[in-house]
Amino acid sequence: MNKRKLIISAILTFLILLIGMLAYHKLGAEKEPVKKNFDRATELREVEVAQFLNENADNNIVIDGRLNSYQSVNLSSKVTGQLSSSAKAFKKGAYYEKGELLFDIDQREARYNLFALRSNLLNQITQIMPDLKLDYPQAFQNWKNYLDDFDVESPVKELPKITSDQEKYYVASKNIYNTYYTIKGNEARLSDYKIYAPFSGVVTAANVFEGSMISPGLQLGTITSTGYYELEAPLSETQLQYVKVGQSVELVSELTGKKWRGKVNRISSTIDPATQSIPLFIGVSGSGLKEGMYLKGSLSGSSLKQVAALPKNIVVDQEYVYEVQDSMINQTRLEIVSRDDEYVYVSGLDNNKWIVKSTTAGLYDGQKVSPKGI
Repeated sequence: MNKRKLIISAILTFLILLIGMLAYHKLGAEKEPVKKNFDRATELREVEVAQFLNENADNNIVIDGRLNSYQSVNLSSKVTGQLSSSAKAFKKGAYYEKGELLFDIDQREARYNLFALRSNLLNQITQIMPDLKLDYPQAFQNWKNYLDDFDVESPVKELPKITSDQEKYYVASKNIYNTYYTIKGNEARLSDYKIYAPFSGVVTAANVFEGSMISPGLQLGTITSTGYYELEAPLSETQLQYVKVGQSVELVSELTGKKWRGKVNRISSTIDPATQSIPLFIGVSGSGLKEGMYLKGSLSGSSLKQVAALPKNIVVDQEYVYEVQDSMINQTRLEIVSRDDEYVYVSGLDNNKWIVKSTTAGLYDGQKVSPKGI
């Protein structure tokens, strides 16, 4: 019985192996061998190309920058005294009209000293009157009239006109001229105790307060004009030839959309070493403007002659384009004349050159491509 089972197992094993071998050979005969095609050409990247013709173009020069006040003054004192109260507190952000009182420094001591000097002059002139009557009778009446009108609490008037050299020498010997001009200097200094706004503007710094003791040279604060501003914008050297002082500029705030009309005030004669640009100063005024505001705009420069307008997205590294010649990429340097938000304007570009106008990402000099559009 066991022998019979072994024989049956051996036969079944043989049959299974036989069937497997037959199936393997049959399938192997039906499958075609894999052929490696080493001769098939590598697929080339397809790029769109176009020709850009040279022609005259409008020259809209894009500018941007921040507003700075045209006038800003650091206020300081020429005199000594205590700061008195005024109608409006000098605080940061306070607005003053032109000619409005900013600081009132106590001048009582200075006024009393001035009265003393005038009194001294009055005494000096009084002392010379007898000698004038005897030695210079022709001048006596002029000096008498001067004394009659003299008021210690009023500004001194101009001294009487001298009628002779002898009179001049005599008056000078009595130190009258020295006293007179000392008084006039102190009268002029008296006006320095009140400081008025030189223009309409806003206080941007306040360093002293009511009751503070003021000394000569002390920085009191800063007032900044709010009526007129200047925008400083960088201008490339290639654009300099197309801009002139007095040109009109349209400025816009990208935050509010509000527009203003400005004018080119100055063009710097030096190049900023950090940006290699030339500062352009544009004056502008109007409601809604504030110092530090960022504005953008454009001005119409003189027409560009025989230039090609290239879309900015096809310019590589700010100054190159990819040209296709005999299905090969050549990196070509541009002679840039001007730029705006959409185009780069170049001169000297051959009208017959085929320039890549599709995406330039991944392209490189010497690459073989399949141009589309030729």
